[in-house]
Amino acid sequence: MAWRARCLGVGRALAFALVVLLLEPCTSGAPTAAKPCAPGCTERGVCNPELGRCDCHRNFTGDSCSEPIKSLSRSCKHHGFPSVEDCVQLTPYRCLNNCNERGTCYGGWCHCQEGYYGADCSLSLDSQGRPEQLAGMGFKPAPEGPRIYIYELPARFTTHKDLNKFDRPLFAHIWKRIVSSGHRTLDPDEADYFYIPVDFRYMFSEAMLVLQYVWTTWPHWNATGGARHLLLSTSDLGGCEGKQLMRIRNITAQSIWVTPWGLTRKHPRVWWPGCHRPGLDIVIPIPAQTNQMLMTPLNPKIKPQERNITFYFAGKICGDNKDPREDTSAWPICQTPTNPLYSAGQRQQVYFHHSKRPGYKIVPRSRSYVQDMSTSKFCLAPTGGGHGKRQVLVARFGCIPVPITDFVLQPFEPELDWEAFSVTVKEADVPQMHETLAAIDDDRLKKMQKALACASKHLWWSSLWGGIFGDDGRYDAFATLMEILRVRLRHPGAPPEKYRQLDERFRKFADCELDDEPPRNVTLCSYGYDRGLESYAPTPYCQWNRYGKYGIPGGAICEGAKNIAECPRPWQ
Repeated sequence: MAWRARCLGVGRALAFALVVLLLEPCTSGAPTAAKPCAPGCTERGVCNPELGRCDCHRNFTGDSCSEPIKSLSRSCKHHGFPSVEDCVQLTPYRCLNNCNERGTCYGGWCHCQEGYYGADCSLSLDSQGRPEQLAGMGFKPAPEGPRIYIYELPARFTTHKDLNKFDRPLFAHIWKRIVSSGHRTLDPDEADYFYIPVDFRYMFSEAMLVLQYVWTTWPHWNATGGARHLLLSTSDLGGCEGKQLMRIRNITAQSIWVTPWGLTRKHPRVWWPGCHRPGLDIVIPIPAQTNQMLMTPLNPKIKPQERNITFYFAGKICGDNKDPREDTSAWPICQTPTNPLYSAGQRQQVYFHHSKRPGYKIVPRSRSYVQDMSTSKFCLAPTGGGHGKRQVLVARFGCIPVPITDFVLQPFEPELDWEAFSVTVKEADVPQMHETLAAIDDDRLKKMQKALACASKHLWWSSLWGGIFGDDGRYDAFATLMEILRVRLRHPGAPPEKYRQLDERFRKFADCELDDEPPRNVTLCSYGYDRGLESYAPTPYCQWNRYGKYGIPGGAICEGAKNIAECPRPWQ
């Protein structure tokens, strides 16, 4: 597709939302030839020859990175570092993709060797002056789409930030996985999608600045009105959390928000705004982790136990962070009226109506959490202050999720058939929930458990953090995200709940039945920290401690590869 380049000066953000489609074409376009950086740039910075931009070490600023920054301590604090020392020190291995061994890592920022550039030093120019990735490493692009163009943003938006402050560093892991899986393209004219590599949850006042930089530096946002641009936010309320994200809703009206929050309309009782747009946005699973994850009955090395608990939940129930009253004969069951609509009030309702019911275990905490999930038939999968994580956790242990909050789609719903492996209960039906569950006979339960064993693979990022189920990552959350994007290209405008009917390959993928496409022999290391459980790991533990939150270069699936260009690809 040939892009129609349009220009936009930096102005008021809301003005852009109103006039972007009225802008006249102008002559500026995507960088096509090398542009020199200021002399001396590479001494303390990295030259991006596509833009003529010098990305500086945190100590320095200016066109050639020769000016000491005025307040280093303030800058480091702004980027989340606890001290100046942590901000500027050498941190081998703790950078995106370990700088591909073509740069030196300083607190998450890669000082690339001269001739290399990009956040992970993966880029260079060939003899014709064209960008290439992982030159000399044998890199091959994925033969099938989607093809994703990653914007190389200034370091102040990305690698200058302390990833250790991110409790959900998913944006960086998806970033490196796009590269190692071969889905990255350096030619924006052939791109199917465009990835803005930040988590908008953490951008705060910089959210608008990021978008302004994108649309004033490259022509593709303006040429598409922001369509086919992937914006990620791991916020509790997805792309609608906080004033800064709400302010960019109009600007991103055609963009694809990738978030864990699937509320499709304003909740009738809680202030939550409807944020998710089925068919445009994509709900992804939060990478929820817990101790002893390898002890799941879905691990082939673990012998399944009898599921003798009918219904289970352990966790926060009241919005005041206090335990509920033992006496459930009268409402309210929370000790104070603080935050009464936490979880839309549904954790409280479930506790009130069912905590004393035989076969039901509903408690604020449990020392046998993993054991309980592994021996329960059904598990509550509620929301919290926004999106929940238990639908992912309980599925991982083979317990049928029971989502409750109305109008909330679950991860990869409706692309995946959640009705096949979960029981959604409407808020109004909570008092009769036990009747709904009792109506599910043993045959249906077995079918749901079989479907859940497949779905649990789609809900875990095994190629990023390591396997749990003895699988090779072919059906993991990243692969599922890529598959959904592929189907959208083949069937534009199709309702996502129809993907299974329209695309046979997607149906087989969703059901973990792509047996007619034998994957390469891929051995995926196992996720695990727990000492003493090594014998239960289907494969040896992933060795990623030295990489910290940056993880194994290219993702866990790349462990043992010579470089990320040679990272195994299950389907190729």
